[in-house]
Amino acid sequence: MSEKKEIINESTQLTKKEVNKVWWTWWKYALTVFGYERLQAPGFTLSMLPIFKKFYKNKPEKMVAALKRHSVFYNTNNIVGAVVNGIVASMEVEKANGAKISDDFIQNIKVGLMGPLAGIGDAITQATIPPIVLSVAIGLSTNGSVLGAIFAVAVLYGINMLISRITFMSGYKSGREAVNKLLGKQMARIQDAMSVLGLTVVGAITASYVNFTITAEYVSEYSTINFQEVLDGIFPKFIPMCLVLLGFYLLKFKKFSAIKLIGVYLVIAIVLGVFGIV
Repeated sequence: MSEKKEIINESTQLTKKEVNKVWWTWWKYALTVFGYERLQAPGFTLSMLPIFKKFYKNKPEKMVAALKRHSVFYNTNNIVGAVVNGIVASMEVEKANGAKISDDFIQNIKVGLMGPLAGIGDAITQATIPPIVLSVAIGLSTNGSVLGAIFAVAVLYGINMLISRITFMSGYKSGREAVNKLLGKQMARIQDAMSVLGLTVVGAITASYVNFTITAEYVSEYSTINFQEVLDGIFPKFIPMCLVLLGFYLLKFKKFSAIKLIGVYLVIAIVLGVFGIV
């Protein structure tokens, strides 16, 4: 364990300028190339690029693997959520230096934190700070002065940038310390815990946002049986779960693209609709 810590401490680390570049890239490009298939994944991948260029410049296979690792769906509050970028940046550095950090572990960290931080971040940066700042700005604009608008833009931008910077650096520093402490027997337990957390978050998202309702009913002279109600009584959200698992299977094992998967779901929906099942 001590030998592993020593290796990490003596390994190549990011310079202060490089760390700042990772954060600045996320700050500028978090919401660029924004699509519903991947949301903030392109911005997250781009923020990690300074790390990959430093460590994998002459290792194209590792560069490609690193870029693919972060090209999956990701979505959180881009300001408070910068803490995730900090944590992952520190882990990517140690991984590049030979630490036994799996791709799944990094992905589970992202999935496990993005949801809670989205809720916390939105509450702070959208529901709490703007009304306070705008209430002052409105007061400054009562006589038609442009000062209120300038004040609102400048203060909101400055506060959000400060929060993003603080959370990112907090994540980067704590991430490095965590990696040093976790290498060893604790790593397996933490990986298992983060895997469970990640799966729990994915399960909650599935139950909340994936909807599939069977409209078909069995009508007799004496009663009407609603198949959806019967199924919900036995196993709520069973069909949405099956659809998500089907998507996972096709993407991971059959190497379907997202466009092909959408096509599969579309065909299923049309066929079931024609037969009056949904």
